[in-house]
Order: sequence, then structure tokens, then C-alpha cells
Amino acid sequence: RTEGGRGAAPEAMSFQPSGGFGFGSRRSSHFGRCRAVGDYFVAGDIGGTNARFELWRQGAERAGTMELVVKKKYPTADHATFVDALLQFDEDCKATASEFAAPRSSAFAVAGVVVDHKLCDMTNLHWKVDADEVADRLQWPSTVLNDFEAVGYGVLAVSQEDTHVLHDGAFSATGPKVVLGPGTGFGQAQLFWGEGGGYTVMPSEGAHGDFGARGAKQRRLSAFVESREGYCELEHVCCGPGLENIHDFLLRDGGLSEVEAQARRRTAPEISEAAINGSDDLCVEAAELLLTILGQEAGNWGLRSLARGGVYIAGGITPKLLPILENGCLKRAFLHEDSRFSKVIDSIPLTLITTDDIGLAGAAFYASRELG
Repeated sequence: RTEGGRGAAPEAMSFQPSGGFGFGSRRSSHFGRCRAVGDYFVAGDIGGTNARFELWRQGAERAGTMELVVKKKYPTADHATFVDALLQFDEDCKATASEFAAPRSSAFAVAGVVVDHKLCDMTNLHWKVDADEVADRLQWPSTVLNDFEAVGYGVLAVSQEDTHVLHDGAFSATGPKVVLGPGTGFGQAQLFWGEGGGYTVMPSEGAHGDFGARGAKQRRLSAFVESREGYCELEHVCCGPGLENIHDFLLRDGGLSEVEAQARRRTAPEISEAAINGSDDLCVEAAELLLTILGQEAGNWGLRSLARGGVYIAGGITPKLLPILENGCLKRAFLHEDSRFSKVIDSIPLTLITTDDIGLAGAAFYASRELG
């Protein structure tokens, strides 16, 4: 199944909607109406270390296709402001694309609180991303997206080769969707189909709600985190730092003293590596427990939203743990066969997103849709 056809080769990529989710039949709804062939649009994904930009062209040779013309990555340390980096990209586009014209739309995924899709003071960088400033300096119409909101739109453009289906369910082409993303934090969003056609992403801060423990060990984990933090929210046990919390808990739960446990503490990358290569049983257990908690949350969100459009798991952690995930711990927790509503959960598709470019794909999707 696929909701888009992003090719893999940069500089010569086509972006063509396919019909895997009924996408092709709603092409005008998703990609705008009455657009001129050859229109340019820009997508950006702005992180703390790098700013990545793409210049796309609409239907240069065939209507309904998108061609990637220029793709650039700039270290943020090399530019004092966001607009400085964008001006550099503008110069590179003019030097690379012989028929370059000012983009008719642009969208930028940024980490931080976004105000009215126009302004964001970035969380981990002294940059301000301001749509009005982009309009003043470059005359580009632009939209500012929260980074995980962009991940939500990326689900609508991801190619089949960048997904791993964990559970088929009974897919609905216009059903609600949920996107979960455990990484440094734990992003969450929902997508709802509108009356006029097309999905809208609704960001969520649900990961900062209380952790709902399932079973005695998870209740002990919750109490352990609460003793440290004063409370236990879901993000405390379902992200990179959460993996470290789980590992610390297992050390103490296994009978080690605080001093002994401190000497055996590991970082999240160390835990993941040891779990994947099987060199440390406790690291394997920690990874399995995190994936179990993630599966539970996926199932809970599936019920909350009746997400027959699918629950999608993105983020940096889960693809790395794919060898462990294959043992079924996440899927078993998701399906929750002891639940009175297990038949409902069984109808909800569950898919893992395996690409790191999902946010950039989402920004490109949003910008393309704004051409109409």
C-alpha cells in the first residue's frame, strides 16, 4: 500500500500520486486545482544542526507529476539566520535550474511552537522562522509547520518502499489516521478527512499525558519514574531518554543498589546497539519493554480515533529496533487480545515508517497542495 510515489534518487526524482490508498482518484483534492505546468515550490526541514531544502517543479513534462530539481543541505552554524540560509538556497537554485522562477509556494518544518502557521522561535537553535520575512525578502508565499505536523503530512506522501506493514487491518481510504514518533521526544498527531476532500493534520501533546501502565512490571516502572520525576508521563518511558529510564529501572528492579546501578548505566544508543546484537539481555529486555509500551499507545490511539485510515509509527528509534520488533512484542501489545474491544483494534492497520525524510516529504506535500 502506498499514499504517494516519492522516488529514491535525488536531483531526478518524480513525485507522482499513485492509487494505493485511493490517492490518484483524489489528485485534485490533494495536489491543488488548476495549476499551471512548470510551477515551482520549495520544501524545507530545519533541524538544530542542518537546514535541508528541496526545490520541486510541478508537472514539467506530464501533468500530475512532481520533479525534484534541487536538493541542498546547509549546516545551521554557517548562517546567522534562517533567511540567510534560504537566500543561499535561492542563489543555488538560480545557478542550478536554468528555467528557475520564483516558487509559488513553500513550506518549512521546524522544531518548536508554531503560531498561526506563520512564526516559530526554534527550540534548539537561535533562529526565527517567519513567513512574513520570507515574503518580504524573497517574495515567496510560505507556511511554517511544526516538525511533527509535517511528519503527519509526510504519511500522505510516503512511498511503499519506505514502509513496513505490521498489521493489515481493514483500511479505509478516508478514515482517521494517527502518527506516533518516538525519538528524542514522542511526537503525536491525528489526521482527519475534510468535507471538501483531503486530510488535515491535528498536532497533539498527548505524550505528556499520564503513562497508563499495563501489568505489574509496568506499574513498578511507573512508580520508579515517579520517584525520580514526581510523576510519570508517557514520554518518560517511550522515547530515547525513556529507554534509558527503562534500563535504569530494570537494573534496580533486578536487585542492584543505586551505586551498582549507576556504574552499569548506558545511553540510549548503547542500549539499542546491545539489544540489536544480543550482547546484553537487560538491554534486550529494555528495548522490548519500550516497544511494548509503544504498541499499547498505538492501540489506545487507534481506539480513541477509530483510526481505520491507519496508525503510523515514525521517529528515529523504532526503525533501528526493527530486528527486535520482528519478535512481535509491539504487535501483540497493539492488538491487546484481552481487551473487550480487540476486534475493533484488529480492524485498524498498523504501519512502520522507515525513512528519516518523512518530515521533508510532508513539507513538500503541503507546499504542493498550496499551489492550487
